[in-house]
Amino acid sequence: MTAARPKISNRQRRAVLVRRHLLAPSARATSVEQVAEALVALHATEPATVFLSVAARMTAATPQAVEQALYEDRSLVRMLCMRRTVFVVPTALAPVVEASTARTIAARERAALLKVLTGQLGHDAPWLDAVEGDVLAALAGLGQADATRIAEAVPRLKEQITLSPGKPHETRVRISNKVG
Repeated sequence: MTAARPKISNRQRRAVLVRRHLLAPSARATSVEQVAEALVALHATEPATVFLSVAARMTAATPQAVEQALYEDRSLVRMLCMRRTVFVVPTALAPVVEASTARTIAARERAALLKVLTGQLGHDAPWLDAVEGDVLAALAGLGQADATRIAEAVPRLKEQITLSPGKPHETRVRISNKVG
């Protein structure tokens, strides 16, 4: 005879989720890394979302703590992943996320970029391959660098494309925002 499974009410289930997602005051994390690890990843549709997610789940959260984890300690990594949105994951988990979702997204994004480069600037795949090679060479020489510094080393990254042409949110951006 099989033992009956205990019944879990909606209230009990919600209480477990509130604790597991660090939303209960007694369950709050003390570091940004603990928040990211508890949730597997912090999802962001815009830059402020990561900061707000951490603030909701951490005691004494500050924007500086998030920035330190991302840019100084590098204990968290910002990645373009599922649904072409940004996820912040613990550094140790980044290879798993990259293999599971980011490669597919990167291939699609590269194909879309190549289509825009061809249509707007007349550049082809070998041109993009060469620019990517130049970026890798620049990074090897510079070490860590932001997009502005890399564009100084690779001037072709300063070329501009139009995103969402003809739409109210049309904008011109440097291709440095898309190559990398």
